[in-house]
Amino acid sequence: MRLILAVLLCLASPALAQVAGMNPGPDPRLPVPTAHPPWHAVASIEAEGAGLCTGAMVAPALVLTAAHCLKDAAGTALLPPARLRVSVGGAEARGVALRVGAGFDPAREAPWASDWALVSLSAPIGTGRVLPLLRETPPAGSILALPGFQRDDPGALLVDPACRYLGLRRIEGEGVMLAHDCAGTTGSSGGPLLLRGADGNFAIIGVQSKGTLGRAGGLAVPALVIPAP
Repeated sequence: MRLILAVLLCLASPALAQVAGMNPGPDPRLPVPTAHPPWHAVASIEAEGAGLCTGAMVAPALVLTAAHCLKDAAGTALLPPARLRVSVGGAEARGVALRVGAGFDPAREAPWASDWALVSLSAPIGTGRVLPLLRETPPAGSILALPGFQRDDPGALLVDPACRYLGLRRIEGEGVMLAHDCAGTTGSSGGPLLLRGADGNFAIIGVQSKGTLGRAGGLAVPALVIPAP
């Protein structure tokens, strides 16, 4: 088996001082008010028996997240949509349908570029809380934000507000991924990588998939490969 440095952010506790997606030292993440845009479009996703992740509303009744967040407790299959609970803005809904990246294998969590999921919901809880998908890549070095509902501060939405886009990376056998240096640990998987446009509005450029052991940064599925809502 290949040894890889990237580890999934929804895995169990890493080795001491080797926190996925986090540097030793000062924490750049800040709590943000979930009622204010763009944070009001960030959802928490509970996969029954398998843990919590983050997602983003891309239509009133459609949430975007990472496919690996939706695995069953055994880790070998995706849960039925009805066992997924999505919360945003104090409202909750269950999944009713699920679409994931082509060929995604839950047991292997691969290919990496297919680690995305669109969950159709039982109610339009995202009305007025929708983020668009960006269909182009910005210049390397562009400032991003990564929000997530994370294990080390349950109930709070933590955001690394000023991390960077590092460019696209072709990973052998896994496809093209978006590289970044954003901080985010367990629970931030599925969170949207956000870019602020010249008009002041935010758009999703990627879906957080993998973190790097012992330092901030990771890989996200580029939004340009995800079908439009």
